[in-house]
Amino acid sequence: MKTIRVIRTLTRGLLVALVVVSGAASAYTLSFSPSAQDLGLGSSATVEVRITDVAPEPPGSPGGLGDYDFEIVYDPAIIKFDKATDAGALGLAIGLDVDFLAPGRLNLSAFSLEDPTALLAVQSDSMLLLTLGFKSLAVGTSALTFENVTLGDVNGVEREHSSTSGSITVLSAPLPEPGTLVLLAGAGLIVLPMRLARPTRDGSPTHQERPRYRNTAMTRQRLEPRGAKASHWR
Repeated sequence: MKTIRVIRTLTRGLLVALVVVSGAASAYTLSFSPSAQDLGLGSSATVEVRITDVAPEPPGSPGGLGDYDFEIVYDPAIIKFDKATDAGALGLAIGLDVDFLAPGRLNLSAFSLEDPTALLAVQSDSMLLLTLGFKSLAVGTSALTFENVTLGDVNGVEREHSSTSGSITVLSAPLPEPGTLVLLAGAGLIVLPMRLARPTRDGSPTHQERPRYRNTAMTRQRLEPRGAKASHWR
């Protein structure tokens, strides 16, 4: 009995060691997509938070992602956080929880309730975790960075990680003045819409486009015989 306990203890210790080695060999990576983007003042921006290198790598940890907890830091003078949308990468889970720790600092976390085997079956090596929405406040560039990151595999074992930063640049985009449109139209840079006459059923132009012959000599010549014939019948 004592021997069995010793074997189990040694086996458990070996598995933990393999997990640590595997985790060090392949660190999970957090990133923003797009990594950089521009928008006009008063506009909104959408940023994806993605994770890569989470595929199982035997021997050792089964891989996958079972939980995450990290902070995102941005410049609150340039952009304002609007919303966060969970992408469902953890299946049935507790979260997505969003906490405002301080101006320009968010904490995002979630914990999967799925069976490890079932969770691995629906995950891939590169996944979308969540989507963030921001609104622009002032002209400038706000960096996006990850801090205080904790990532766990499907068994809850903490994994090594790395991350890449991102940015959002707000540009000044004033509306053109009314006089500007007139100048552009005069220079031929703006084509104003023109109303085209619709053809009649027989394919001829509308009455506004039909040639007017009443004031021409040819028209009078054509009408005189008709007038004479009309007088004859009277």
